Parts: sequence; C-alpha cells; structure tokens
Amino acid sequence: MRKYLASLHTKPDLHKKRFALLASGAITLSIFGIWFLATFGALVGGGEVAKTKTKISPFQSLRMNLAASFEVFKQGLGELRTTLEAVDLETEYRGLRDGALDVYGK
Repeated sequence: MRKYLASLHTKPDLHKKRFALLASGAITLSIFGIWFLATFGALVGGGEVAKTKTKISPFQSLRMNLAASFEVFKQGLGELRTTLEAVDLETEYRGLRDGALDVYGK
C-alpha cells in the first residue's frame, strides 16, 4: 500500500480522482457502520427492546431518540436559566470595569 501511495502522484488525474472517491466512500461507509451499530446495535443485542420482545422500526427508534434528546436539551436550558438568574451581572460588570480602569491607569 505504501508503494502504491508513493507512486500515486505519477498517475493520471482521472486515476487520482477515482482513488479519492473510493477512499472517501470507504471512510464514509465505515463511519455510517459505526453510527448504525451504536444507534441500533443495542436494540438487537440485548437492549430494552430485545428484553420485551417488541419490534421497533428504525424510524420509531429515531423518533424516541430525538424525543429523549429534546427532553435533555430542555432540562439543560432550564438549568442554564436558573444559573443565569442566580448571577448578579451588574455587580460582575462593575468589578470588571473598575479592574480595567485600574490596569490602564484612568
């Protein structure tokens, strides 16, 4: 393989483009395969669905995953809101402003 890659620059442009297409396709296919196994592999290999013997289509699984992600996102926004309400921005701004004035000597 090293010998082939070392001599690739001497090949015609069409050959280089074909090699680039095949290499990017193989990488994309491997990423898709890993994603598919990570997303749907637990359903087949003993996850919650396998225990209950209920079949769920990939679209139902995607919908459930999106709904769960949306719930976690809403919880995160709620925590962010409570954290921002607890911060006194006016006092923080005055401290930063006064510190900047001290640094620049005004």
